[in-house]
Amino acid sequence: MGHRVVILGGGFAGLSAARTLKGRDLEVTLIDRRNFHLFQPLLYQVATGALSPGEIASPLRYVLNSRRNTKVLLGEVIDIDVIRREVLLKDESRIPYDTLVVATGATHHYFGHPEWAMLAPGLKTIEDATEIRTRILLAFERAEKEPDPDERRAN
Repeated sequence: MGHRVVILGGGFAGLSAARTLKGRDLEVTLIDRRNFHLFQPLLYQVATGALSPGEIASPLRYVLNSRRNTKVLLGEVIDIDVIRREVLLKDESRIPYDTLVVATGATHHYFGHPEWAMLAPGLKTIEDATEIRTRILLAFERAEKEPDPDERRAN
């Protein structure tokens, strides 16, 4: 059995790590709770309706299919047992590792003001983008139906 590398996260950092390890005598396992890589820089275009979600997401298995030493697992990590060198998944499976790469990404931050989330939603996921797009479209619908010109401009 070769050296086992487990990569947590299929974002830019996780994919970069997996690509770097291509062709080496390693057993690489990439684990993500989603089965696709999301090109986050274009989320704003999904939010504004210029692109559909499928145009900025690629299946992880497809992205890494030329890496014979790499497999992709769909799973949610709930714990890391550093003593036994295992990653524990929500489905109770355990993935052993010799080297662990944690590349789980980031989330938006409201600087101690969680109430801002209602007015300023984050834009890190496809769900965030489609929620913003819904808000934009509904604002246009409200404006379209508003008979008062001053109110219409405010909407």
